[in-house]
Formats: sequence, C-alpha cells, structure tokens
Amino acid sequence: RSEEERKLYAIIDAFNQNNGHLNVTDARYINAVKLFISAISPLENMAHRGFAHVGRAFPGPGPRVACLMQSLDEIRHAQTQVHSISNYNKYYNGMHDFHHAYDRVWFLSVPKSFFDDAITAGPFEFMVAIGFSFEYVLTNLLFVPFVSGAAYNGDMGTMTFGFSAQSDEARHMTLGLEVIKFILEQDPANVP
Repeated sequence: RSEEERKLYAIIDAFNQNNGHLNVTDARYINAVKLFISAISPLENMAHRGFAHVGRAFPGPGPRVACLMQSLDEIRHAQTQVHSISNYNKYYNGMHDFHHAYDRVWFLSVPKSFFDDAITAGPFEFMVAIGFSFEYVLTNLLFVPFVSGAAYNGDMGTMTFGFSAQSDEARHMTLGLEVIKFILEQDPANVP
C-alpha cells in the first residue's frame, strides 16, 4: 500500500509542477471534475463512516476486520480524490467547497438520499445497499469512464487515483457478495 501511495503522489506532484491542467484537451472535462468532487468524494466519505459503524455491529472478527479494511479504503479514496483534484482548485472556480455543495445541490439529492438511508439502516441493509449495490454495480459504471476521460485529457493524477480505487473495488465487491451469500444461506431452502 505504501508503494502505491508513493507512486500516486509522485504522479500528482509531477502533474501539478508541470502545470498539467493546461494540457486538458477538452474544457468540458473540468466540469466533469467539478461534478466528481462534489458528488463522489463525499459519498466515499459516507461509505467510510458507514463501514466503520457496520464493523462494530457484526459479532464475528471476519466481517469486522473486512469492514474496517473497507472503511480505511474508502477514506483513502476520498482523500486521494481531494488531493488529486486540488490542483484544479487553484485555477478554476467551483471546487473549493464541495462538501457544502453536497448538502445543497439538487442533482446530488438522489445519491445523498441513497447513502443517508443506507447509513441509518441496519448492518445487513447497509451491506446490501453499499457493499453490494453501490460497489458491485455502480462503481464500475462510474470509475471506468471517468478514468478513461481523465487519461484522454492528460490528467494523470486523476487517472492514477481512479486506477488505484478501481483495484480496491474488486475486494469491495467480494465483501458485498459474501454478505449476500450469508443472508441467503440463513434460509435452509437456499443452501442447496
């Protein structure tokens, strides 16, 4: 993990020092970055909080440790996203107070409501909503095109954090699937 972090921050520093923001090939990409930082990074933070809470609710050491590790991954994702995108904040408007916007921008009401409901539900409901539905279905639809857009626009810092987060998602999907399997196995008719 530390080697991955060193590489990520070396790429971010190189992008910043070489004024990489000036090499963006399509100005609309900056707007996509604004949407990402205001919509996705706060969700990563909520996922971090949710997995930390859920980990305390499970009695067994396996699910507790898995939730702790995923909680750490989620806060790392939020932090690396903020660090990667922070260079744009120096030159472009609209990224300085993304957490404030998260509570006030109308188009974020759906993902915010989804996470609010998940984090206030029980541990199994949270795991189905976030550990399975969000991690297994939605993150691939989100990260793959965003990382591709970042690469196309020469944004190596954002591309690198996207690849780093995407590699974590495979592990996150496994936890969600295991919880679904566990829930289904509680009914003897589902065991065969």
